[in-house]
Amino acid sequence: MEEKDIKTVKTTRGELRYYRDWGNYDGGVVMLNAQTIDRYKAIKNEHPDADKCGVFFAFSREQFAEGYKHLVELGHIKDGDKICQDKDTGAFGTKDGLAAFFKFYDDSRAAIPKECDPQEVYFYEYNNHECMIAWDGDKEAYDLIVGYWGEEVAKTIERL
Repeated sequence: MEEKDIKTVKTTRGELRYYRDWGNYDGGVVMLNAQTIDRYKAIKNEHPDADKCGVFFAFSREQFAEGYKHLVELGHIKDGDKICQDKDTGAFGTKDGLAAFFKFYDDSRAAIPKECDPQEVYFYEYNNHECMIAWDGDKEAYDLIVGYWGEEVAKTIERL
């Protein structure tokens, strides 16, 4: 069995033990005693109910027609009503429906800096974005930390 080079880093929750797994994951990080990463994953996997909000996604005329008809069937709009489009995501719906849909994400993402540890999130996203083989290194993982916690906190994490 290969010897693991277990390291320790201080976090907001104490000490995190981890190692780089070169045999199975090309240098991915294995966290041994992460305390907040399950909560982070749960937050990231929370999604609003598009039908309840009156939102659909369409990337073709056919998908738009199906989605529009579905909103009529659900009672969110009447046939012939105009709806709005979110240009960044391909989402369509009423102005209020789109606002409620995206507010859900804003509210759930606001919990991350309160409930999760930035070092654990960095290691998780380092693996998730395959930074160990990326041309720009850990940029994506680091930028997420900056987005959630700000530059000052991001400067305190142990980068790989």
